[in-house]
Amino acid sequence: MAAAVMFTACQESLEERAAREAREVTENKCPMPVGDNMMLDSIVFDIPTLTQSQYFRFIGDNDNDSVVYALQDAKRILVAELKSTPTYRSLMNKGVSFRYVYRSNKNPEKTYLDITLTKEDYQ
Repeated sequence: MAAAVMFTACQESLEERAAREAREVTENKCPMPVGDNMMLDSIVFDIPTLTQSQYFRFIGDNDNDSVVYALQDAKRILVAELKSTPTYRSLMNKGVSFRYVYRSNKNPEKTYLDITLTKEDYQ
């Protein structure tokens, strides 16, 4: 039985593994605090579009319109973070897009920022 499990795991594509790992993080660890006044609510990997989406929400003092001004340089910061995180290398080599959505906790319909980084952005 162990051999069958290992054989199946070896047959899992990079995309399938990314989708499974995103689902596992979301189910087992989210919502999860990331920094001051921010929570990671979920991670989703969409195989057909090769896009990993991370959904965050601001809480407390950061949950206001002034956060948008603080995030004006977010794209550059997110690209630098991607490039410096070894676990993203295989996804980047595959040309995966990375989407970051930042919402309000007080008003869940409000999106402060929605950024998608494509291969052209990080290579």
